[in-house]
Amino acid sequence: MSTSDSNQENSENDDSKSSSNGKGNVTGNINQRILFGGEGSERAFLGQVDDNTPIPSVVPDCGTVVSVQKHREEILKEHAEWRESSSMRIQGSKELNFFTEYGEVSRYKVKEIIGEGNSSIVCSAYDTHTGEMVAIKKINNIFENLSVAISVTREIKLLRRLYHPDIVKIKNILLPPSRKEFNDIYVVFEHMDCDLHQIIKANDDLTPEHYQFFLYQILRGLKYIHTANVFHRDLRPKNILATSDCKLKICDFGISRVAFSDQPTGKFWTDYIAARWYRAPELCGSFFSKYTPAIDIWSVGCIFAEILTGKPLFPGKNVVHQLDLMTDLLGTPSSETISTIRNEKARKYLNSMRKKTPFSLVEKFPNTDPLALGLLQRLIAFDPRDRPTVEEALSDPYFKNLADVEREPSAQPITKLEFEFETRENTKEELREVIYREILEYHPVGFHLTIKS
Repeated sequence: MSTSDSNQENSENDDSKSSSNGKGNVTGNINQRILFGGEGSERAFLGQVDDNTPIPSVVPDCGTVVSVQKHREEILKEHAEWRESSSMRIQGSKELNFFTEYGEVSRYKVKEIIGEGNSSIVCSAYDTHTGEMVAIKKINNIFENLSVAISVTREIKLLRRLYHPDIVKIKNILLPPSRKEFNDIYVVFEHMDCDLHQIIKANDDLTPEHYQFFLYQILRGLKYIHTANVFHRDLRPKNILATSDCKLKICDFGISRVAFSDQPTGKFWTDYIAARWYRAPELCGSFFSKYTPAIDIWSVGCIFAEILTGKPLFPGKNVVHQLDLMTDLLGTPSSETISTIRNEKARKYLNSMRKKTPFSLVEKFPNTDPLALGLLQRLIAFDPRDRPTVEEALSDPYFKNLADVEREPSAQPITKLEFEFETRENTKEELREVIYREILEYHPVGFHLTIKS
């Protein structure tokens, strides 16, 4: 969900940040969540990304190459008290009163808290109907803040339509006891072991094959998002979930937007967009009159650089510092690029900046595959017009032995009618009805008829 710029930026390296969709603090089975080993790892990459989606046989075996033993004791110690506290709360208050009046409580057996936020809590749970582990996110008092309600509405509508192996899945949304009076919702996500930030932080032994396959999955998922006419707008390592066998899934669509051709671009500039470290230069001071999917491409480039080095590429302390770090690496933008900047202060700042020459990526990333650096250079081009589309990135020579257009499906564009609620001012009653209708999509016809209105 959207938060204030300062709060989000201050939490870039905060490992205690609350979980969304089952990610966040490393709890439960530390070996499986962090070590990329454990049960099932020997079966990694035997030919499928998803039940029906084959993948190449050249991808890495995470269970055998990743070692973080030196971090294990530190991680266990860091989370011991937190986990004990979580367990006590679960056991001490009848499933934490987690399901309140919801009728599907008997289906899910809550195991432990895996994340908490200001208005939400995420628990891992066992689905007795399917025999699978899931992550259940309870969002409390959703209609107290209409911006939160809109963000939740947007995310659940998008995730039902963006069904792809590299995008996190909603498996169910619990049916409220009352159509017109509910204030909490329970979203059931597929269970994931950790997020990409935790993988980067905990592992020194990632291989070039990991680098390549991680980036490939992110771009493949992003292709599906962009062809649906959606901008994610908040791509970063914490918003990419991971399983113990190296499968990645993009999550957190609360500040995403559907790009309608007749929509005024001005609306986009009023919203919080992306954590600063992964924010494209055109978003630092509203550089350009409109923005494009290239903002997500920049974020992917920053993520890829962080995978390669284990450190954020542009850890700016503020917007000016962020621009300084960008130009230290990429050089001063051309006068033509600067002339397109609509923000007068930003334009003056860059014009007054001493001339900087680009820093060599070969020196910045020693012993890195030249093809990887060639693609990275394109992804983080200062001018968004010089960045590749996601389709162009997937066809880069770096993926010569991995990419296959048949495994990189496109989505049907989302229509304006499907997101009509975004075009008007909404009351909480109207949003409650929109959300309820969306929840009904996860329940058999007629099931809801027994629920009181």
